[in-house]
Amino acid sequence: MPPVFRGGVGPRRCFARDPAKRTAMPAEAPGRDRLSALPDDLLQHVLGFLDTRLAVGPLSLLSRRWRHLWASMPRLNLDASVPERFGSVLFLLRDDAKLHTFTLRCSRTNNQAFVYQHWWLRHAVSKGIRVLHIAADGAYRFDLPDCVFNCATLEEIVLSLTIPEEIAPKSVCLPRLKKLRLVNVRLPDSSVVESLKSGLEELDLHRCSLYQFRISSHTVKTLSVTACAYEEIHVSAPNVASLRLTVAGRVKLDGMPSLLTAWVNISGHGANHLAPNEHDFLGALCSTQHLELFNFDSLLQNPATEDPKFGKLKSLYLGELVVADFYRPFAYFLNHAPNLASLTLDTSKVFEENVWNRKVSCQVSTLKEPYDKMNLAPESTGLEMLRLRISKGRDAAEYSKMRKLLKEKTKPKEMEVIWF
Repeated sequence: MPPVFRGGVGPRRCFARDPAKRTAMPAEAPGRDRLSALPDDLLQHVLGFLDTRLAVGPLSLLSRRWRHLWASMPRLNLDASVPERFGSVLFLLRDDAKLHTFTLRCSRTNNQAFVYQHWWLRHAVSKGIRVLHIAADGAYRFDLPDCVFNCATLEEIVLSLTIPEEIAPKSVCLPRLKKLRLVNVRLPDSSVVESLKSGLEELDLHRCSLYQFRISSHTVKTLSVTACAYEEIHVSAPNVASLRLTVAGRVKLDGMPSLLTAWVNISGHGANHLAPNEHDFLGALCSTQHLELFNFDSLLQNPATEDPKFGKLKSLYLGELVVADFYRPFAYFLNHAPNLASLTLDTSKVFEENVWNRKVSCQVSTLKEPYDKMNLAPESTGLEMLRLRISKGRDAAEYSKMRKLLKEKTKPKEMEVIWF
């Protein structure tokens, strides 16, 4: 019986499939340290995805080459369990090593300040950091140091807080910043974002308090304002290609001719806030090719005689609470989106998207006009895919009517029904 070798230790031969070209490869030396053959930059890249304590401790014992690589790793990850002494000594021993990415996850359950975490941040900023991720939880404020907002090398900032905290730095100088994501932050005015408009490309605000907020930028391409509380928001960003927006207050959108994908959730009383300029709001979305709308029926209470055309729209996703709420939205888009190829109607996801503010009502909608008397578009054979995600225990009779109507009006090439 031939010997069996496991784990890559021992003689091994590799042969080509063609017998004429078979050439024995040299056997590997027994016990060879293959990790030592990897270049430093590759090893540092791998170690950068791990918790830094793991890279400094146990993993440095795997290979002689790994013992001191941690001192020059371009990425550091420190979590809440890292003691003050370890983190401080780590930064001191790195000497003048460049730092590309710093991820800090910290927690505080007593009233002691985040003193040493602030020192780590100042040290990271002094090393020419490009990417900064901070996640702070606990019962006390984090108080982000002002030096973070005056770092000339930062290209990406992600700040996620458990306790809402106001950010109002004395000055902002982030000339290279491309991406900004803020979670659970209070912004008393637009000064922080307005000062970044020269180069910012991606702006993501989630569960933030914005009050009266304005976003004016010719460089932003990806914009997300979701689950935020605000009185009024005005967006002037003509080059936005991807938009995610929760309508919870007064909203004004200027034209977005570059828009490709849009996700809009009209939450709570958002439709009432849009009532004065709802058609201007729709007009700002009319260039999109892929559109997801939640609670859109609430915006169509008083349709105008001339609404904007969605001539580029190819796929449409509609999320409503009950089946009866779909009639006006799909009738609207059958009339205004002549190139629509994919239509999805869903009564489940809307609950997930609105759970943050607990304003979802399970009451059956008060329709409305009987479906057979609605002003629907002429028959169209352009729809390629029709998807329905409907609850088994609700609106069964209404679903049968709607399904029949959709098949008659759209004649889809393919139809998919998902029950939940």
